[in-house]
Amino acid sequence: MIATVIFDFDGTIINTNELIKEGLNMIAIKNRGCKLTLMEVEILTGKTLEAQMAYIDATQVDSHVAEFRRWYEQNHDEMARPFPGMVHLIRVLNELGYKIGIVTNNSRLALDMGLKLLSIDQWIDCSITRDDVIETKPSPEGILKALSILEMDTDQALFIGDTAHDILAAKAANVNSALVGWSQLSPEMREQISPDHIFGSAEEVLDIIIETNYDVA
Repeated sequence: MIATVIFDFDGTIINTNELIKEGLNMIAIKNRGCKLTLMEVEILTGKTLEAQMAYIDATQVDSHVAEFRRWYEQNHDEMARPFPGMVHLIRVLNELGYKIGIVTNNSRLALDMGLKLLSIDQWIDCSITRDDVIETKPSPEGILKALSILEMDTDQALFIGDTAHDILAAKAANVNSALVGWSQLSPEMREQISPDHIFGSAEEVLDIIIETNYDVA
């Protein structure tokens, strides 16, 4: 029976897709003379910032990370927006008594910026960032750490994300996995990672939980 819902953040709750893509392309244009292809963006989505910068130019990773972070922080509040219905969903889940967690490959600073922008931190029971783990997603470490803090078992959890790393981490943690319908993954990649659920709207999440809990009961 599902008693806790753990979310990825960027690309799942908050729409930072264009913010991140523009930042990556800024670095790519300066160092490669051209933007990333759509395939490259898909490959880099969900990876750590260091891995993204190393893909673009492995010779100056630290300086590129610093430059990207400055650009990200300057443009975050103007470009980032919640995906439709997600703030309402989190509030409703909290009111219904579900434990709510966030596990992100982003930094604590970036997560805190997003939580403040959306004003949802009061409904989040636990958050795990890249700063809190040794291995980021697709490792299950962050999800398992969140479950330990929330005092929940794996069969009580649903993990919701937008990238292949999210679904692979959920599967490795042996928890139910769900992919958001607004994920940028190609149909082929969606089929390959095979999430337990795919939902097209925030409203469908409650339906999935109710259906899953009914089947268990």
